[in-house]
Amino acid sequence: MASIFVTAEQALIARQKLPEYFGANKVRPSYDGLGLANIAALPIHWLCPEAPTSSEQPALPPFNPNLLRIDTITQAWENWLSRAPINHVVLLILDAFGYDQLLSLITNNVVPGLANAIKSDKAFFIPATTVFPSTTVTALTSSTTAYATAQHGVTSTTAYLREIGALVSLLRWCPHTAPTSASYPDEQLNPDTFVTVPNIYLRMEKAGINVGIVNYYRFKNTSISRYTTVGSEAGKDKYTPYLTYADGFAQLRDRILTSYNTDKSFTYIYVPNIDSAAHRYAPLNPYYQAEVATIDFALKRELLDPLSGRGNAVLLITADHGQCPTDLEKVLWLHEHPDLTKLLWTPAVTGEARARFLHVKKGAEESVKAYVKSHFDQNFLLVSKAEAIALGLFGLPNQPLSQESDDRVGDFILVPRQDWICYQSLSGERWTPNAGGHGGLSRAEMLIPFLAYRF
Repeated sequence: MASIFVTAEQALIARQKLPEYFGANKVRPSYDGLGLANIAALPIHWLCPEAPTSSEQPALPPFNPNLLRIDTITQAWENWLSRAPINHVVLLILDAFGYDQLLSLITNNVVPGLANAIKSDKAFFIPATTVFPSTTVTALTSSTTAYATAQHGVTSTTAYLREIGALVSLLRWCPHTAPTSASYPDEQLNPDTFVTVPNIYLRMEKAGINVGIVNYYRFKNTSISRYTTVGSEAGKDKYTPYLTYADGFAQLRDRILTSYNTDKSFTYIYVPNIDSAAHRYAPLNPYYQAEVATIDFALKRELLDPLSGRGNAVLLITADHGQCPTDLEKVLWLHEHPDLTKLLWTPAVTGEARARFLHVKKGAEESVKAYVKSHFDQNFLLVSKAEAIALGLFGLPNQPLSQESDDRVGDFILVPRQDWICYQSLSGERWTPNAGGHGGLSRAEMLIPFLAYRF
């Protein structure tokens, strides 16, 4: 199996490589069959291909390793698919569990449970890509809808929402510059109407599938939970809250056992802890490894071992993105460039530290280009919205953006060529960035694992 995923990695990198001017090791997201949103389309494809589309916009196609055009991979995938019918699917999202990080953890024997699962004949394992920007709110919306960033409108952690004329944190659901964490009231900004494409839960429920969510108890009814589960029972009565990921895996196990001989079922489970550890300590730091090792142990003890032999139940393990360490000597502070920020019509830049969206005043486009070229062209690349669309950063190449996405991605994207990050302090004060970050196009951020495992 090892030679297969190494071959797949090489083919995926060659297929998704961005032009050299982006810098080394930059990866273009796949939306045509080798990306996160395509993974989200698989459960519908397997369990209920007749599920209603519920939208004039078609969702993206299901994950398809055959696109790599390598006979050994195609045969391995077809062999895995033909082993038994698929009646139960679990989609496990491990936040920030990048493909490169996983391989390092396997090499260092940190995750023996996953390593053995990947090597077994029950598994099919290759890399995939996440979406762009490679950040949680954007990726989780794709992983729950099977739509691209270009379509669903959740474009970044911080976005300018024209409909309310404000910079908004789409993770905390409050003004970006708010002194408190109080959320917007529904009357001002309603999560239930925010995402206009349908979610996979509702589509499968309408097809008669037993659909549920297992997630951290404090995430229930949060804004992101609401706008990714609109209209579904999975986000309400079929939401199983866990206290720790260990009891979450145990509750997931019981859910599968209960439905194994009756209904077809789909369950979505999300674990945020790896991302938190990577932000605080940096990816692959010893404390990060300690966190991942405990997840690996719990996964094996509560799921992989007790469910062994139930081959028509499939566990899909992937991530919303990877992470890379932060170099504190490579931070661009935009508030120290007032001649640039005065050319923007938003009070602050939006997007991510590794993918800044610039909303430029009409007629100031050439001035912005000139400033970036003369001041930090060696470290950052300025990509126009039109170029990003043509390259397929937000969706299928040349796919038009929805009105919501078009408004929110700005006119230019400031992309680091190497491992720089970009911040802006409205108070003028610097702070110490997280030890790890994501949001950009580097392979460490963009490559995620795709593990399909039959119990």
